[in-house]
Amino acid sequence: MEFIWCVFRYDCKIFNLGLNVNNPYRVPLPPLDEQNFRDAKFVKLFIGNDKISNVLDIGIENHLISILKRHFVGIKIDNTSKDIDFDVDKLSGSYDTVFCFEVIEHLFNPLHLLIEIKKVLKDSGYLYLSVPKKKPLFLQGTCHFHEFYKKDLVNLVEWAGFKIIRESIIMERPLWRYFLGIRLFLRLFFERRFYLKLEKIK
Repeated sequence: MEFIWCVFRYDCKIFNLGLNVNNPYRVPLPPLDEQNFRDAKFVKLFIGNDKISNVLDIGIENHLISILKRHFVGIKIDNTSKDIDFDVDKLSGSYDTVFCFEVIEHLFNPLHLLIEIKKVLKDSGYLYLSVPKKKPLFLQGTCHFHEFYKKDLVNLVEWAGFKIIRESIIMERPLWRYFLGIRLFLRLFFERRFYLKLEKIK
């Protein structure tokens, strides 16, 4: 218990959750859920001071986009309203930045989406992509058609005409949460998410 409490204090300090960590027996639940934890971690450690402008976000607005709007005040973010699976609908417009978070693992054909993104991304623009690292089958998300080993992910983005210029692998949950159950504890060893910054292959 003491070890778990130390980890919990560390998570609160790093991500400024604003919790009362002085009394281990009267700690309120974190105001940020696991999705928000991962998103805040991504913004702080990965995007950092990148120049972000004229953004297309693939999919509906999620927690990460809300955090990014607070982090980059005044940026314009468009969201897609098309069905971008099944090789049917196409993207339109021209963008300096494209966000694609929590999307391609849910698609039958992620290559089609990446090719469409390449068409609307300016030559000097960047694609920010997140995907889950492949886990044992019994730990994979039931709504995921794809999870990725590093080599599979590299092959996919290169086939689509992109190259990786920055990458990071981030734990999906606050560390202390992995000690709250057997299944969660197993996830501690396998559950990670790739975050990639991509540019077009010239």
